[in-house]
Amino acid sequence: MKLMNDLYKVDGETESKIISFVESGTVKHDSQNLNEALALYLDAWSLIPEPKLEREISNWVAACLYSAYFDLESYTTAKRWGEIALKTCSSAIDTSPMIDLGMVCYELGQYDEAIKYFDEAYSFGKKRAFQGRPKKYLDYYLKKRIEQ
Repeated sequence: MKLMNDLYKVDGETESKIISFVESGTVKHDSQNLNEALALYLDAWSLIPEPKLEREISNWVAACLYSAYFDLESYTTAKRWGEIALKTCSSAIDTSPMIDLGMVCYELGQYDEAIKYFDEAYSFGKKRAFQGRPKKYLDYYLKKRIEQ
């Protein structure tokens, strides 16, 4: 796990703007205004200074972008953001990015890759790793595990 740069230590004002954009985006996302949410999340991403992938806040923004694109069924783009969220995850035991990537790979028909991510998440959190996600993903994973 690499050390992440905390933006607030070098530029608290920019971090506050990013947080504001993401929080506003989340309100839009929750009310199904996905394109408006996406615009706010992209604005937040644009404010993150380079090197973006070494900023702790990048994980949050990337995860929000993944979620918006996934909900818009733009799965190829969602996968790219999911990969960024996984790269920027500062916790070795956070299964969310793995489940997200498994879900999007499933939707893209990339089943071997989906199983790989689901398996990794399941090894950390068992069924709990799938909590809050549509049941079809856990069902698919467990069915495939039995078949192996």
